[in-house]
Amino acid sequence: MQLQVLKIRQKNINFFVTAIKASELLHFISVDYWREDNPGGYQRPITQRRLMKAVKYLLYEDGIFPTSILVNVRGKVDFRPACSLDGFGELGVLTIPEESLPLWIIDGQHRVYAIFLAMKEDSQFEDFAIPISILTFDNRYQEMKQFYIVNNRQKAVSTGLAQQHLRQMISKEGIDEVLSHEIRKKVIAAEVLPIVDILRTEESSPWYGKVWMPSSATKSKNWIISQTSLADSLGMMMRKFTEKECNEIKKDIKTYALHLINYWNALKEIFPEAFESPQDYTIQKTIGCYAFHLIFPEIYRLCKKRNDLSKEEMKSILNEMFEAFKNSIGLEKMDSKFWNKWVGNNMATGGGMKMIKKLADLFLEAMPDI
Repeated sequence: MQLQVLKIRQKNINFFVTAIKASELLHFISVDYWREDNPGGYQRPITQRRLMKAVKYLLYEDGIFPTSILVNVRGKVDFRPACSLDGFGELGVLTIPEESLPLWIIDGQHRVYAIFLAMKEDSQFEDFAIPISILTFDNRYQEMKQFYIVNNRQKAVSTGLAQQHLRQMISKEGIDEVLSHEIRKKVIAAEVLPIVDILRTEESSPWYGKVWMPSSATKSKNWIISQTSLADSLGMMMRKFTEKECNEIKKDIKTYALHLINYWNALKEIFPEAFESPQDYTIQKTIGCYAFHLIFPEIYRLCKKRNDLSKEEMKSILNEMFEAFKNSIGLEKMDSKFWNKWVGNNMATGGGMKMIKKLADLFLEAMPDI
């Protein structure tokens, strides 16, 4: 693949600017989607509504895409300069050998695929000139980082996918480095994704198969909560632990996640109807999920003091807590109806973090003494 390009250097990064006909680009591009079986990927799924809107724009409106598509070549390239442009760049020929292809799309996949679809309707789009900026990072981690910067800082990208990007950054660069340029709340939510993975994939877990992952463009009726909300709630939980406790947990994430599964299975036995029909109850949705994760550190500490982190011990503590809670607010009984989104208690059906924290505080006040 040979292209006439303008080579530009910004700080210590070289990239090449050119234009490629749509019919030619079709054969050379690829997209590295994030999926559970491809965790090193970074792209979000194509949104059909957004794609068709772009196709309609091309076919029936002004139909131009003047901003460049951002791509990366992971392999070796050869640049032969022809002339300099007043010190800010060089014109020349860029050769990309076959073994260095494809061009991986970092930004602009909806525009590219809209043009390809428009080609099927109108052959004139085969000669549609697509502006391209070409990076030459030798690995997809750098691609992912560019995708994160372009999409998370400059325009919208799903929070769930951004969490997966931060997860990769933490693994590659270390949490201290990531915290130096990202909000702590976001980083902690990304750091607990291994716990999310265990909660949603362990068959004994009440969260098994019920978490909406960012690799899915459409939502299934079986999903109760998004990865984003589950991770955020766990992040809030982790901030309730001391630094020493957090370090102990991080040494054995698997065991800690299994304790959390015991906790949620204890709740499942206490409120069976709410877990049998989770769409009709709020206990596994945002309000219940956040409230119970906010109080878990105290449950965990009490169980550790009693040297018993079993489901049965947690159930015993929870039953004692719910009995005290019921009496403190004047409930006749504390059962699944409390969480019913149609006829449940206002504290369990209201929205907003203020109400969630109020509910969690009332639970904590009703906790047995440590």
